Amino acid sequence: MRLHLVRHGQTLWNSQRRIQGQLETELDATGIQQAIDRGADFADMPLTAVYSSSSVRTRQTTEHLLGSRDDIVTFRDDLREVRLGVWQGHYWEDIERDFPALVQAHRTASASFDVEGAEKSIDVQERGVNAIESIISAHKHAQPHENILIISHGAIMHTILAHYNQVALSDLHTLPSLPNCAHCIIRVEGLERIVETIAGVAFEDSEWINAPNCTTTSTNVLNNQPAASGE
Repeated sequence: MRLHLVRHGQTLWNSQRRIQGQLETELDATGIQQAIDRGADFADMPLTAVYSSSSVRTRQTTEHLLGSRDDIVTFRDDLREVRLGVWQGHYWEDIERDFPALVQAHRTASASFDVEGAEKSIDVQERGVNAIESIISAHKHAQPHENILIISHGAIMHTILAHYNQVALSDLHTLPSLPNCAHCIIRVEGLERIVETIAGVAFEDSEWINAPNCTTTSTNVLNNQPAASGE
């Protein structure tokens, strides 16, 4: 079985580097086209199931990606983006200027990160991996050729991929962010989860392969790792 993780399309706030977190925003014209274009990846692919974050921007991405298909979509709150509390709605430029130490703590998943109403990266990762594992469990009898589509957000997807490749959250900021509508694939074989592609690039050709302690195969056990941008 393969899990196809797709980030939502671009919003105006993405283009402005404005912190969305769990606030509701809508796709802009570019984001709509990105979702439509991404739909070509799945045009001839039977999908066993489709899951989407319950956020407006992921719902819209799912709708435009699927187009005229009649796949049933299950919306899940646990696939929503990292919650960044009082930072949400502000521009990264202003937050980086006014709170440089906290921004650095956030990017390196430091225990010192403490912003009112915000999640820590380790909690985001646990929520994301638990969501993925519950989806896998719901389809434990799926055949190797079956495909499941999951539409979510950049930061939480980053932490999920880090888990399955055993990349420490403290090192995650050294790796490229996932672009809007990035398509990543995780192959599930029993207890093994193998990341095959990241943002359309074969894993072995991606920058992730050079991350400290990175592995191409992981079991489904959550690591106790010590960040996520909230896009």
